[in-house]
Amino acid sequence: MSEPRIAATTLGRQFRRPSRSARAAGDVRESHGGRRLATGITIASAFIIIGHLAHAATLAPLFPPGPGPWPAWLALVGVVGIGVVSRLVSRNAPLPDVLYVVLLLALVAPVWLDLTATMGLLHLGVTPTAAAAAGAVLMPVAAIRGTRIPMLVASLIGAAIAVSALLQVATAGHYTVSGLTVAATTVLPMAVAVIAIGGFRRLIRRELDLSLVQSTVSTPRTAVGMRASEELAQLDFDAESLLDDVGSGRIAIPLPAEAAERAGDLAARLRVRLIEGRNDTWLRHAVTESAYLSNRVTVDDPGGLAGVLSSDQRDGLLLGLWFLVGEHSKGTAELAAHVICREPRNASDPESPDLQLSIEVSGVVQRRVDPATWDALGTVGTHDVVPGPESFRIDIDCRVDPNVSAGGTAVRGAARKRGI
Repeated sequence: MSEPRIAATTLGRQFRRPSRSARAAGDVRESHGGRRLATGITIASAFIIIGHLAHAATLAPLFPPGPGPWPAWLALVGVVGIGVVSRLVSRNAPLPDVLYVVLLLALVAPVWLDLTATMGLLHLGVTPTAAAAAGAVLMPVAAIRGTRIPMLVASLIGAAIAVSALLQVATAGHYTVSGLTVAATTVLPMAVAVIAIGGFRRLIRRELDLSLVQSTVSTPRTAVGMRASEELAQLDFDAESLLDDVGSGRIAIPLPAEAAERAGDLAARLRVRLIEGRNDTWLRHAVTESAYLSNRVTVDDPGGLAGVLSSDQRDGLLLGLWFLVGEHSKGTAELAAHVICREPRNASDPESPDLQLSIEVSGVVQRRVDPATWDALGTVGTHDVVPGPESFRIDIDCRVDPNVSAGGTAVRGAARKRGI
């Protein structure tokens, strides 16, 4: 499985989520409850297959002399055996592509054998059983490898069963409905499994994304985020490599043109990173590193004022933004929020707030906002709502306790401003 990476654009810069957080956010098939989901779907699939097998046993006496439905079932058992062995071989890794393709192609055998054996017998009430069970075999595969291809294959099997029933409509009469029902039962369990798997993965990705970005709540005022930390680690490695080459004599002094250009590039990148780090607060990192917030939230905080908030206030603000725009939009308008951090106009007045925040929300009306949003924003400060037809603005006056630290760094700026 290729390593998942999530790209987003924030404040005009292209951001690609760091590999370690992308792996955590994308690994929802083999961990974070994914194995339990696969186990549950496998058990459900087994019950469906057993039901079709019992149906085949009741229909066997209606077949003309010969092997009846059992060659198709033996072929299906062989396919299931291939799948079980493949899974045991690659238990701690995704199902290899070769085995995945072999498993899907092998389903042609039981489907073809079953349709051939039951062709012309629908007027007796004989319907395909192994072919219908082949759709259930794909349910665990969807939980392991993805839902699109298994759903497509199950739909093709169902279509083949339906065509087989329609070709016999002249002789089968009302039994044609039974044939079409079997075709529907081939696809329906797979569709239910796809819905369950999709919902589970969306839920896990959202929870993981929120957990990842909440790590920024406890950082110091101007600490770097996951993106910047990986960039700095790479810069540090490149600089150490260059210095080691110079110190060991592998690169002569004065530096050749290529090495000098490399050193100048490293220095420029370090300067840019240090300049950006002055105002890169936890809020900007949280927004940038969230797959759900990065395309919907913009932060206007040139002075890095959001860094003076305490951990509880940061957590409340992050959750408030998450409740406001983290959900998928149910209307035609796109959800968006613009966060503005500014100092109060009368900063010298002891009664004035330490920090003023404004959140301009568009794409949703105030009455549809989750009530938990106001509870979360209440931990940030006192807030007023300015309503609009398709948008509204939330103005928050924040008080900062100078004795409370956020991420281990005391908030001294507010203390000095209030004369403490």
